[in-house]
Amino acid sequence: MSALEDLPLLGADTPRRRSGTDRTTERLLQAAAREFVEHGFDAARVSAIARRAGLTSGAVYARWPNKSDVMVAALDYIFHKVLPASRIKESGADGMRPPDVIETLGPSLLEADESRDVLVQAFGSARNNEQIRECLLKFLNQDAQQIADMIEEGKQAGSVDPELSTAALSLVCRATALGAQLLVSAGLDDRHVPTHEEWNRVISTLIGATAPSNS
Repeated sequence: MSALEDLPLLGADTPRRRSGTDRTTERLLQAAAREFVEHGFDAARVSAIARRAGLTSGAVYARWPNKSDVMVAALDYIFHKVLPASRIKESGADGMRPPDVIETLGPSLLEADESRDVLVQAFGSARNNEQIRECLLKFLNQDAQQIADMIEEGKQAGSVDPELSTAALSLVCRATALGAQLLVSAGLDDRHVPTHEEWNRVISTLIGATAPSNS
């Protein structure tokens, strides 16, 4: 079963009652997200998306005029799930100090994750599709901003050296996360993948190096 099978409906945590149309749209987005993860942009089919949702292709085209539009909507859906704020909430790391949040989320980078694997496909598709490129850039900037906000919180709390560049630290975090995901999803030999204990020790050391010198 795809990991996306268990994703909650978009907006499922909002208290208001959702209309049948909204819920149908959410079913289609879930189906499109799974189609993108399993087959990528080029091989994805509108008919397959509709079939996964138990609907007709007409239900898809009634909301999005072409395949590119529905796939971009699906990417937005997936990207929302992998933004730091969403991952922090899911992991129960709310309220932790920023360095502790990064250390808590670090081990997940060694795990195969279909929601994050789609990033690899999105980078490839973005070269030939302007809509996907814009969607990817929007996500990358949101991701970078959320990490930068955490770093700034750490500086204010005295756990991160204020002399260090927030942009540089944010980029290191993103490069580490994306690089690890790319290598793991590519099927890197196990002998080249550290254990969680080894990985955590390195992450802790790197985080410790960003602390103020007088801490």
